[in-house]
Amino acid sequence: LPTVIDLDQYPLRPQPAGQAEFIIGWLGSPSTAKYLQAIAPALSRVCASGKARVRLVGSGPIDLPGVPTEIVSWSEATETAQLHGFDIGIMPLPDDHWARGKCGFKLIQYMACGLPVVASPVGVNCQIVEHGGNGFLAATEAEWVSALTALLDDAALRERMGRVGRLKVEQRYCLQK
Repeated sequence: LPTVIDLDQYPLRPQPAGQAEFIIGWLGSPSTAKYLQAIAPALSRVCASGKARVRLVGSGPIDLPGVPTEIVSWSEATETAQLHGFDIGIMPLPDDHWARGKCGFKLIQYMACGLPVVASPVGVNCQIVEHGGNGFLAATEAEWVSALTALLDDAALRERMGRVGRLKVEQRYCLQK
């Protein structure tokens, strides 16, 4: 049985009104924030233009050298509003036994809100993310940079992938179905 969410708790993200910066978003906990270290070089390269920054919800303190980072405390009451502030959602993971057993919940949350995703091709992520459809799977620094840059540079691609992701959640990963 897949992990599911209540779609009533995750409405589609309102269309942004010309945000000044592109927000690469991550939602998690201090115990999984360490996975961001592996993609810090890619995040730094993408953010070097000054057009993007990273918002971490629930990470606690973390140092990502060269990455403009905003750290926000997690709260159930503000979780969906925080997701609506992202332009994309990311889920980096190592390829180990623990990560292969994860359920992909944050990907489902991002997609429910209409966000495109970029994730490591580990475990269930490979079933949730349709590479090129609702987001991208990225294993190497070059793949992370390519995926993030493609989404940064193309609002229509973000919007299309977000729609495809929401539809997948509606069809496979929600209580309503």
